[in-house]
Amino acid sequence: MKKHINKIVLLAAIVMIPAMSFAQYCNHFHEKYCYPSENGMFKLNGQSKSALFSKGQTSELNILVYAKQDYRISVCLDENLGDQIKFKIYETKKVKVEKVIETKSMQDEMEACTNCNGSGETDNEECYDCEGAGEKATGNEKEVISKETKVVVEKQKQLLYDNSTDGYSNEIEFTVEISRRLTLEISVPGGGAGSSTKKKGKLTKSSDMGCVGILVEHMTTPITGFYGTGF
Repeated sequence: MKKHINKIVLLAAIVMIPAMSFAQYCNHFHEKYCYPSENGMFKLNGQSKSALFSKGQTSELNILVYAKQDYRISVCLDENLGDQIKFKIYETKKVKVEKVIETKSMQDEMEACTNCNGSGETDNEECYDCEGAGEKATGNEKEVISKETKVVVEKQKQLLYDNSTDGYSNEIEFTVEISRRLTLEISVPGGGAGSSTKKKGKLTKSSDMGCVGILVEHMTTPITGFYGTGF
């Protein structure tokens, strides 16, 4: 039995070695295969990153961009993942929104009094001090939902860029006026019914896996126009 278990462990390790090696190979993929800007003023940003992807996979990378800086972001991928990639940029903001808050509670179930025409007090058996249509408890309870409108602060993702509306471009340049936290969403097409992505404990085939790199570059925003001149 012990030998059988050892064989299973050894087999799992052998299967995992290619995937682990592939992941390590991906570590610097962006430095080798993402084309840097031809503008020598751009510098490599430390938030650049590469990762191992499967066909049909979507993943996010959060970065900080700072005011008075120009940024260039480019994406590259292994050829076995295809020649097209979906690339979106979001900004997460704190927004005040009105929300209806529901509160549930249990209350006594009441019924109309039939032995008097009053709205006075009740001792759960009969109405007294009546001056209208009274009520009395039935001995049962019911669930009551009360609603209250409150203003709460929520984090919301606002779409800033979608490369599907830009000919599936793999790069974008922009100027930052206010420091922001951005989310880069990368989606590799594929997967679906014919994919061998992890099912019933089986590993994804290497042909469905590949590296994706995100190259982030930055430089100080150039000053344009007449500046600092005078007598």
